[in-house]
Amino acid sequence: MTESIRFDLPGLTVHGLCFGPDDGVPVLALHGWLDNAASFERLAPKLNGCRVVAIDQRGHGLTDHFGRPYHIWDGVPDVIAMLDALGWERATILGHSMGAAVATLVASAYPDRIDALWLLEGLGPWTYPDGEAPDLLRQATDRLKRIGDRSKPVYATLDQAIEARVRGGVVPLTREAAEPIVRRGLVRSEGGWTWSADQFLTLPPLFRLDENQIQVFIKRLEMPISLVLGDVGFFQQPLFLPERISLCRDIRVETFPGGHHLHLEGAEEAIAHWLLERLP
Repeated sequence: MTESIRFDLPGLTVHGLCFGPDDGVPVLALHGWLDNAASFERLAPKLNGCRVVAIDQRGHGLTDHFGRPYHIWDGVPDVIAMLDALGWERATILGHSMGAAVATLVASAYPDRIDALWLLEGLGPWTYPDGEAPDLLRQATDRLKRIGDRSKPVYATLDQAIEARVRGGVVPLTREAAEPIVRRGLVRSEGGWTWSADQFLTLPPLFRLDENQIQVFIKRLEMPISLVLGDVGFFQQPLFLPERISLCRDIRVETFPGGHHLHLEGAEEAIAHWLLERLP
């Protein structure tokens, strides 16, 4: 049975979904960019014996907005505060895409709090291309100045919103994968439905960690890591991934059928079985 949760953390009210028995193995689930906790509604129930708490990360879903640019490292204090609020001294982190990037940073900074990493289509944050950070900072700042001129789109029906998410995503997304994310990610608006996510999330980051910094984080990961990739996923492409994998002390990698959201596209049973083989 799925339960809704709300936690009032210092300066942040977090909403999410819980799956599995109260006394199950603690797993904190972190979704990808512009997704929400419903990203795990098909995978989490198949993680038998686990207590999966999937949160809407800041600015996403029902969790508080901040009305300013967001950075990948913002998630680190949020995760630690959630572990404290849940009373979990240690936990496994299940992260997809952006959530996998946050999980990497948390586990490196707080190895004493993390039993294992279960990563879906992600290992560490994205970087800016070498030498382009100043120009990209200017571009991001210029877009930030214009955000007040933008308004969120309004859709007459849920079906129209799902179609818009399928057509307009940065990475390919099937209708099957989009539906639960869109259902949780909409709020009523005059004339129909609009996105609940903070529109500041749609801006490019003002700054990113560079590859050398990210590799420092990855080199410090000592806990077991299980990395799931889709055979037509987004993470078949990055040139940095093989080197990052080689830096991990205890990692296994498996490819399953599907794209970037393969945990919502029919591979969830196989993914769950594989992850549970190394249950902490």
